[in-house]
Amino acid sequence: MTAIGPFLLGAPLALFALLALPLIWWVLRATPPAPKEAELPSLRLLEGAEPEEETPARTPWWVWLIRTLAVIAAILGLSQPVWAPGARTTEAGGGPLLIVIDNGWASAPRWGELTNAASATLDAGDRDGAVHLLLTAPRQLNADPAERLSRADMARRLSSLDPQPWATDRGDALARLDASNLTPARIFYASDGLETEGGAAFAAALAARAPLTVFAAPPEGPAVITGLSAQTDAVTVRLARADARGSARAFVSALTQDGSALASAEAVFAEGAREAEAQFSIPAAALARIARFNVTGRAGAGTVWLWDSAKRTRRVGIVDTGTAAQPLLSDMHYIRKALEPFASISTGDIETLVAAAPDAIILSDVGQIPRADTERLTEWVENGGALIRFAGPRLAAQGDDLLPVTLRRSSRAIGGALAWEEPQGLAPFPDTSPFAGLPVPGDVRVRQQVLARPEPDLARKTWARLTDGSPLVSADSRGDGTLILFHITAGPDWGDLAYSGVFEQMLRRAIAAGRGEAVEDGDGTYMPQLSLDGFGRLTRASPNAAPVRASEFATMKPSEIHPPGLYQGPSGSRALNIGAGAAPHLMTQWPASARLLGDAEARSLRLAGPMLAIAAGLLALDLFIALFVAGRLRGLTRRGKAAAKKTGGAVGALILAFAFLPQEPAHAQGGYELLPDGSYRAIPSPSTRVVPLPAGKASEKEIEAALVMRFGYVETGDRTLNERTRAGLRGLSNILNMRTSVEPAEPHALNLETDALELYPLIFFVVPENAAPLTDRAVARLNAYLRAGGALVIDTRVGGDPAAQTDVSRLETLLAGLDAPQLQTVPDNHVLSRSFYLIKDYPGRFAGRRLWIEKTSEPGATRGDGVSRLFIGDADWVSAWAVDENGRDLYSVDGGPQQRETARRFGVNLVMYVLTGSYKDDQVHIPALLERLGEQNETPEPLLPGGNLLDGGPR
Repeated sequence: MTAIGPFLLGAPLALFALLALPLIWWVLRATPPAPKEAELPSLRLLEGAEPEEETPARTPWWVWLIRTLAVIAAILGLSQPVWAPGARTTEAGGGPLLIVIDNGWASAPRWGELTNAASATLDAGDRDGAVHLLLTAPRQLNADPAERLSRADMARRLSSLDPQPWATDRGDALARLDASNLTPARIFYASDGLETEGGAAFAAALAARAPLTVFAAPPEGPAVITGLSAQTDAVTVRLARADARGSARAFVSALTQDGSALASAEAVFAEGAREAEAQFSIPAAALARIARFNVTGRAGAGTVWLWDSAKRTRRVGIVDTGTAAQPLLSDMHYIRKALEPFASISTGDIETLVAAAPDAIILSDVGQIPRADTERLTEWVENGGALIRFAGPRLAAQGDDLLPVTLRRSSRAIGGALAWEEPQGLAPFPDTSPFAGLPVPGDVRVRQQVLARPEPDLARKTWARLTDGSPLVSADSRGDGTLILFHITAGPDWGDLAYSGVFEQMLRRAIAAGRGEAVEDGDGTYMPQLSLDGFGRLTRASPNAAPVRASEFATMKPSEIHPPGLYQGPSGSRALNIGAGAAPHLMTQWPASARLLGDAEARSLRLAGPMLAIAAGLLALDLFIALFVAGRLRGLTRRGKAAAKKTGGAVGALILAFAFLPQEPAHAQGGYELLPDGSYRAIPSPSTRVVPLPAGKASEKEIEAALVMRFGYVETGDRTLNERTRAGLRGLSNILNMRTSVEPAEPHALNLETDALELYPLIFFVVPENAAPLTDRAVARLNAYLRAGGALVIDTRVGGDPAAQTDVSRLETLLAGLDAPQLQTVPDNHVLSRSFYLIKDYPGRFAGRRLWIEKTSEPGATRGDGVSRLFIGDADWVSAWAVDENGRDLYSVDGGPQQRETARRFGVNLVMYVLTGSYKDDQVHIPALLERLGEQNETPEPLLPGGNLLDGGPR
């Protein structure tokens, strides 16, 4: 090529055509010969008329100027000019040219500039000279630098190159160059500008071989994502840059697997700082959908960070059992504390949690699951979910099919006054257990557990044991998911595991193992699943990608056989990221003999195409002007005006139509709605207008129950029994009004399937004879009521036979599905016997009957707040309490007035026990109780006529 200043000419002889410009100018401005003149007599009529148009005597100057410029542009285009300010023809002597390109991950952001600079150097020098190529990113089959290419072939090779998603190895490239025995005449080095893998030594070695020209294109702004840290609802992404001069800002996007953006955050580099952070605050459900982070507008594998399942925050759902009123006393409190360091927690009912598709769902002491929820949970587990359950009194009393082992229908008490062995500690975890390797705390003791029935494969299902060999944690697969059971409570009621640090680790590993992942990799391998290319695009792993040993994954560096991407293995999916721990720095030490090109000098632009396009455009303009002057465009102009009028009228009518359309007021986004598939949908903010509640939202009965405390009773099909129950609760309410600060209003009859049960602190269910079993909906609502802290009193009224013992077995059919723990008779010295009055018996119309309440682990021990929510008896209490509207007793009592008074006192104690809990069980009250027991009444109490006390009770 011939150089003229910053321009190179591929066909310089074409410029000789410029010498013909004067002749071309003379031809373009020539006019046709003048016409012959002939006089016609009729033309005298036109004398004095001014012609509207005149034909010029010669071509206008602006017309021939356009034509001249078109010819000049065509001549210049045919000379094949190239604008290359960095080219030097003095360097284009004989001998081969070696082009060296850094094609690692750091070259991707400015890859186009690097290849353009390499292409520009081809334009200088001999067109037939040999060209050789050396790439610094190693591959299994590297191109031989000794391969001779023509400049045309090299141009095609450069246009087909892409950066590789791994780092350069300049030492390997130099060894390949030495092995080729190539002696270049000059070397052009397109560098990524980073001082990595011996960059300065590599440049010095190139300069020692031949004259060296260098174009360095380091990444501008953030060069790489170096890591991230995650919390339950936040992520911090760390970025690094090579050039610390000045301040800079960048935006990081959080993307899903399919590339949808969920959020973005800004990272700001301060003056002189090489690192910055981008802070994300994202809801936990949306956070679980994030698959990768990338720097917006920065292409390359270094600016993409893949987020694997091993490091992503777990999403755990806890089934709400209605213990929010006393959170510190519930098992859910200990579960939450153990999960908070590594999981995002959501609570709700089973239907809501299954729809949210968390990593695991936890049930704490749930014995009976409604049929519809059982089907939902079963399907969810079989599709890969992990169901973790904790034992307790309810599960010990009645289990279900969603358990890994078959349980005995009782719990085993270890230690205590009535136990035959001491509390047990934890045995070392089996090698096949997910808990293997965890330290076994020596101070943990288990006092009670649910036992599994002996099975041939019980040992295989056991993940943790007590020192006596009984299972502590068992698990079994169900479809693609896992059922896991802790045989003790999640709280400290049955053992001390909740107090130890190993409890958190056991939950973490149980969730991972339940999802088919292993916390410890062991000797497994990770298979490549998805890979990043040099521009940071996620694609299927190539056939050349090889598996990675689990033990080597943490220290593995990306390469051609182990490209950056996602790998599937024992711990689920793990990400191999190119930027982990990277610290990019600019290369500032270049050889003194090297010629450094700036950004402008390294560029080249072929001008042949643009010049020919300009020539064609000028000729088209000349043709248009000629047609316009000749009047050939007038008809087209008139038709265009008519069409414009019609179009303008239609557009105007359309604008008016839209202007008068009724419009909805604009809403700002006020939040997001969780959809069943786990995604989020933006919802409009509520209007500022006051919108009245729809009529009928709350019934009059519900409003009355919410405003004034009252009791409820289950309405049965026996009308007479309903009236008896109503009268009994009316009498109990009257006694409470007279003797205590509790002032209940008139009781309400309740339908278990429709009424709001949570508005009533105490519900009485007086069972009629031959009662039909409760419906599934009624049982489910009763379960929710009891878990929320409500109390249920069941009276079978069959205690008329003194020889017969109280039998609760007939209630199993009636209350099938009720999630109730094991029952026991009220033990001696129970707080129920002293919550208001000091009593020893709990009679109703019949005396000597037993009262059943929820069972505790041993006499005197309490669970949670120690208050039983279920009371079952057959003493016919409502008949003993029943009064008419005038306050007169309606039914006789076997033991007379004294027994009726004791029954009333039991009713008062029952209500006070339900409302106030077990505070009277505190040791602080013992002195006052002892004093009350020993004091003597010195002043007689005032009496009413008939010998009754003022409160209506007998003396």
